[in-house]
Amino acid sequence: MRLLNTSTLELRSFGRDRPPYAILSHTWTRDEAPFEAFTPRPHFSATVSRLRKRKYTKVIKSCKLARENGLNWIWIDTCCIDKSSSTELTEAINSMYAWYEASEVCFAYMRDVSDGDDPVSEDSSFARSLWFTRGWTLQELIAPRTVEFYSSNWVRIGSKWEYAATIEKITGIHRTVLKEPYFSGLKTQRQYSVAQRMSWAANRRTTRPEDLAYSLMGLFNVHMPLLYGEGETKAFFRLQSEIAKQTNDQSLFAWGRWPLSAGDIAEDALIVGGSLYAQHPSRFSLSRDIIPLRRNDGGLAWSSEFSLPNDGYLRIKLRVTENMTRPDMQESHVAFLECELMHDPDNVVGFFLHQYDRVEGMPAHVHVYKREFATLAKFPRKIASKAPLLDVFLSSMY
Repeated sequence: MRLLNTSTLELRSFGRDRPPYAILSHTWTRDEAPFEAFTPRPHFSATVSRLRKRKYTKVIKSCKLARENGLNWIWIDTCCIDKSSSTELTEAINSMYAWYEASEVCFAYMRDVSDGDDPVSEDSSFARSLWFTRGWTLQELIAPRTVEFYSSNWVRIGSKWEYAATIEKITGIHRTVLKEPYFSGLKTQRQYSVAQRMSWAANRRTTRPEDLAYSLMGLFNVHMPLLYGEGETKAFFRLQSEIAKQTNDQSLFAWGRWPLSAGDIAEDALIVGGSLYAQHPSRFSLSRDIIPLRRNDGGLAWSSEFSLPNDGYLRIKLRVTENMTRPDMQESHVAFLECELMHDPDNVVGFFLHQYDRVEGMPAHVHVYKREFATLAKFPRKIASKAPLLDVFLSSMY
């Protein structure tokens, strides 16, 4: 990990024994400080090098804030990573959540927020800031213990603790997360389901399509290689596949809309290829309140670990039965997920499936189910508990 000295503006690499450091969170513009501007050049004197570096206002201002906080080092993504090295870039992106989490303080620079803005106002420039819409800033908001917001002229707005209720309204992130010093701890990770965490990313965007998935790796404590050029959907599929290897939280599959009838199903609800995984985080936009069912001892109610062979099908245990409760939905079967809505313990969340009796390459006794529409529904818990628990093959990739 490279850090920038807040006084000399010189880069230095550190291993495990890193000094305390600040970190910058911001949205990029065309005039960012590149890595090359902060690497030594033999034909430049030290004085000339410092003068060249000082033209980057964002770097200078954030270094000044770090020094005022008693910190001699800072990490800034634009100038602390050699992006010409694919190996270094991959390592940095896979480590970024941990780097933000380990920082002493994160300065969130909001270039589109005015100095006299009232963040609590619904029409404030704070609430409308681009910073809240970017993919990478999600982990930069959640991971650090302390996040301090600054306006366009580097005037302090406040911390994420101070404005947790306001930020919850803006982002949908539960305020308890914003007040939790270390969100990535095991206890807190289990406290928020996969669907809830995905919902926080539902309305975010990134410049490079694949980064929408890559920016979420830290939030789910998974790692995977970067394959720029694979496209947004494939990258997001891979992310979900990695998550499935780490957890048996069935809220991973709790995405889609909640139609009251078949006539309410939108055209874009059709799932190409019947994929089990969502094509985009926006599919989880209505999943903020979905949580796993749990026993009294805290364990999941009936799930076993997921299995992911290389044949394109995900093995999980689901309670599946014929669709007798919602005949208006056309599909032949219902899959009851091991999930419920917050404050609604009498119902479980499920989705509709179409059963295929014979699939080429599969044994005759194996039934294959495909999810054809991105829809969810509530079902009485008593009905779900009586449905047979099956070993189910669900298509995970098209």
